[in-house]
Amino acid sequence: MESKPWSPEEMALVDAPPMTCPAQPTPEADPARLPSRALVVDDSLVVAEVVTTLLRRTGWTVDVATSVEAALDHVRGVPYDLVVCDVCMPDGGGPAVYYAATTRRPDLTNRFLFITGNMDDAEPWRFLAKIRAHVLEKPFTGRALRHALIKVIA
Repeated sequence: MESKPWSPEEMALVDAPPMTCPAQPTPEADPARLPSRALVVDDSLVVAEVVTTLLRRTGWTVDVATSVEAALDHVRGVPYDLVVCDVCMPDGGGPAVYYAATTRRPDLTNRFLFITGNMDDAEPWRFLAKIRAHVLEKPFTGRALRHALIKVIA
């Protein structure tokens, strides 16, 4: 997929000040560890990079998938604490990732943050309402992304 130059709005997202995050205990020392591993699923490399940059700045380990198939391969092999997923992608998008991931890992049911710029199509919104999803509408600011992430991991 070809990468486009970033717009001023996208650059503002990347240049947003980082959140401070308390030090994470080691899994051996504290079984109730803080979340630390995220999967970002988006066919837009710009959006994926913006989300990944913010997550990494706050201490997350992040993997990126640009297709549903790649996302499912990741979910099969990695114990994620969070999935940030585009709702509409050429190969199925959010619903396909959500249902496949939560069938395999029911603990991920409330650990999805969906991102969408598709305001006019009712079908994705029916899906999001049905699962009571956390949703962030595009375009979004760094602050809006941070607030949405806090709601998901709280």
